[in-house]
Formats: sequence, structure tokens, C-alpha cells
Amino acid sequence: MYADDVKLFDVVSHGTGRNALQSSLLNIDKWCLDNGMALNTAKCVMMSFRRGSNILDIQYVLQGAPLIRVFKFNDLGVTMSPSLSPLEHVCGITAKARSLLGFIFRSSRDFRSPHSLLVLFRALVLPVMEYASVIWSPYHQYQIDMLQKVQRRFVRMLGCRMGFAYFDVPVEEIERHFGLLPLASRRRLFDLMLLYKLVNGALDCPELLAGIDICAPRGTRSRTIFRRRLHTTAYAYNSGLSRVLRSGCEAAAAGIDFFDVSVVAFRRAAMRWGL
Repeated sequence: MYADDVKLFDVVSHGTGRNALQSSLLNIDKWCLDNGMALNTAKCVMMSFRRGSNILDIQYVLQGAPLIRVFKFNDLGVTMSPSLSPLEHVCGITAKARSLLGFIFRSSRDFRSPHSLLVLFRALVLPVMEYASVIWSPYHQYQIDMLQKVQRRFVRMLGCRMGFAYFDVPVEEIERHFGLLPLASRRRLFDLMLLYKLVNGALDCPELLAGIDICAPRGTRSRTIFRRRLHTTAYAYNSGLSRVLRSGCEAAAAGIDFFDVSVVAFRRAAMRWGL
């Protein structure tokens, strides 16, 4: 439940799960009737998540009307798809970010300071590109490149304001000069910050914390503190918590302390490592 939004979910196979979900829908319908609350069934939809190609075409009913099945849905700012691929979300945020870039450069034609443009980029574009990235961070290179191209486009447009021709802009040099990290490095930093907050109690989420195995190193030279798990598929290997723990292992091996430092000191150390 979130504000006026309620989600029901269960594992559904050919013989189980469907009845439990339908029973829950009937209970919600009854509760609304008993408490005089109007329920807008036109805004109620259903989506099936499955990594395979075949989706069980099961129908659910609310207030006597069948629920509409959708294949794309925006859930608290993140676009979800039946395959749980981040592609739909990546396409959506890159399109929005490119539109914002156009707005920034149209509205700032009289700006001469590149720092002003950087402030606008960091305030308007990066939040769109990075919101909830721990959930959807891609592992396919073409999706990573789609995101990075937005920043490269901004740097080229910034270089034009600095006197360069568009295709002659030294992108990497300007990024280093203004401290613009690759977006993949920034997403890894967000992963590490999430892990730090989980293991230090700054983020109260027992379900995620239960998925973290902390181990004592066997050798004096070993710095691995998060146990790695075996995954049989690339999708599971690159899933959210697995990716976060893998980054945590790499950071710990590089000497980054997760426990005996403040959040500011940890972030500073993680950023230096990311560079």
C-alpha cells in the first residue's frame, strides 16, 4: 500500500495462486462497499511478470468487470514490463532527458558561464536519469550506452558554448575538467551507498538485509566481507541485490571500510575508488 495505491501479488502457476488473488480482490470490493468508498475500476489493471515467453492468460474480476491486462506500467516513477527488463524504463528516461537538454539550451542562449549549464544539467537532467537506479540499473552494454550518450550530448553542446565545433569537442577532457563521472560509475556509487546504509541500520528494510550474508575472511590478506552466491542465469547474476553485493565485495577488496566510518567519509572513499 502507498497513499491511495494498493497492489496485490502472488506467485501464480497453472493450478495455484489465481484463487488467492481473486479472493483478495473480492475482499477489497466488499471492504469498499461496507465503508462507503467508491472504487474506480477503470484505473485498476493487472500485469503478469515472467522471464519466459509464455504468460498465463488468467482473467481477474473486480466489481463484476474484468481487469485490463497491461504490458507496461509506471510504478512510482519506474516503468515495469512483464519480462522485468529495464529497457522500457531506459528508453523512457533517455527520451525525457534529451527533451530536457533541448529545453536547457533553448532557454540559456544568453548564458556564457559553463558552470551555470552544469548546475541546470545536474538539477534537471541527472535526477531523471538516476532516480531509483538501484532497481533498474542495466547490465546490457547497449542500454548502458543509451544512457551515457545523453551526458555525451550535453558535453558536446557545452563544448560548443566554449568555442569548439560540435564534432571536435574533447568529450573526455571536458568531463574530467568539470568532474562529470560516467553515469555507470555514478550508479555503482548509489549501489554502494545503499549497501552501506543497509548494513549500518540507516535504512530500515529487513527483507533486503536478510539477503546480505556477511562472512569473516579466512586469510589475513582477504578482504571479502560479503558472501558471493552462485547464479545459474545472467539475469539472476545481474539482479539488483546480487549486483550491489558484487560491487560491495570489489570495494571492500580495494580497502573501503563499510562499518567504522561516517556516511560522508564512506561516500568520499567510494567516489575516489570510482574514479
